[in-house]
Amino acid sequence: SAADLVPYIPVCFYAFRIMVGLGTLFLLFFILIIFFVYYKDITKVKWLLMASVAMLPLGYIASEAGWLVAEFGRQPWAIQDMLPTWAAVSDISSGSVMLTFFLFLALFTTMLAVEISIMLKQIRKGMWSEEQNA
Repeated sequence: SAADLVPYIPVCFYAFRIMVGLGTLFLLFFILIIFFVYYKDITKVKWLLMASVAMLPLGYIASEAGWLVAEFGRQPWAIQDMLPTWAAVSDISSGSVMLTFFLFLALFTTMLAVEISIMLKQIRKGMWSEEQNA
């Protein structure tokens, strides 16, 4: 029925506010920490260090709230009023997904190896030039 297509709004409403509120808190807290790093000795500000530890679980809460917003907010539409989720389901076989995954795995592993090789050559080059200057 049409009523089944309407998501439960309060969950999305409050989860969004929790997510944004915690994000704002993190931003303000980061600005406060930057201030103390540049203008004070942060190791002597014990309350700030304790607050940093106390805020660790809030990152997980913000993440979960964001997940709730993503899940409740988009249902039942992949594209609002145009593409319902049941029509957006792909009929790709699991073999195709596995093949694509392993191709990407090989590609990105190769790129990682090349990047590490380039970095090591540059490090050796930098160490060689320092020995020449000494």
